[in-house]
Amino acid sequence: GELNLIQTFSEEERNEILAMQEEPNLYQRMVESVAPTVFGHNEVKRGILLMLFGGVHKKTKEGIKLRGDVNVCIVGDPSTAK
Repeated sequence: GELNLIQTFSEEERNEILAMQEEPNLYQRMVESVAPTVFGHNEVKRGILLMLFGGVHKKTKEGIKLRGDVNVCIVGDPSTAK
């Protein structure tokens, strides 16, 4: 599970991840790190970033389970760095 994944990180990696929460522009830096050679298209990059991290699974009051998956469909002209 999740606990086992955390245990695979070294102490240095865990400390680096914890330090990230103090970064003032972490979300923007992460967006910019998606396809850094592609200029602009930050909305598309945000969608891809959110898709990579996934969403939160939810359960309604009626007991219906909702997947937290984020789906992205990128369309455009051929050879435009989709």
